[in-house]
Amino acid sequence: MTMKLIYVDCPEYNFGTELDYDLVSAKIDNVIDYNFHDQNVIIRGIQSDKHDLTKDELIKYIIKTGTDKYAQSSEISADVNDKPIDLFGYNCIIDHPIVMQFLEGFHKFKPKCLEAPQYKIDIWMFYDASQLECVEYTHKIYNVKVSDGYIFKDPNNKHNALLGIIVIN
Repeated sequence: MTMKLIYVDCPEYNFGTELDYDLVSAKIDNVIDYNFHDQNVIIRGIQSDKHDLTKDELIKYIIKTGTDKYAQSSEISADVNDKPIDLFGYNCIIDHPIVMQFLEGFHKFKPKCLEAPQYKIDIWMFYDASQLECVEYTHKIYNVKVSDGYIFKDPNNKHNALLGIIVIN
């Protein structure tokens, strides 16, 4: 299967004005549903503005390697879990709207909503869920069991698990 690279214009996803979460969510959900309907996927959304690489460099790296993890270690993952994890994501079958929970998680709920400035989730990665294994771990900050961590079943071919990337302009 060919990896899809989809660019979506969404000028409504702008923090210069009051964000219309319903409109942004519906627009992105439509693209997701059209391209990944009924597929069992792991979704990872990231904010390219928080990375050292430019958005284009980051996209090229993700396509080449299958992951946005370009640093050998991550202070964030080291601080929140007790096991090796390749990526954090959300497992679902694309048969219902899912974007709102990402928007709320990044922009409405603590602790992420307290970050300033706010950055949009502008790179959405979709992985074949059958090619990743869920890793339950203990969240070091909240001391609860969490199951949003994943490792690649074939660590030498991570790019094969990547079904597509949606880039929000």
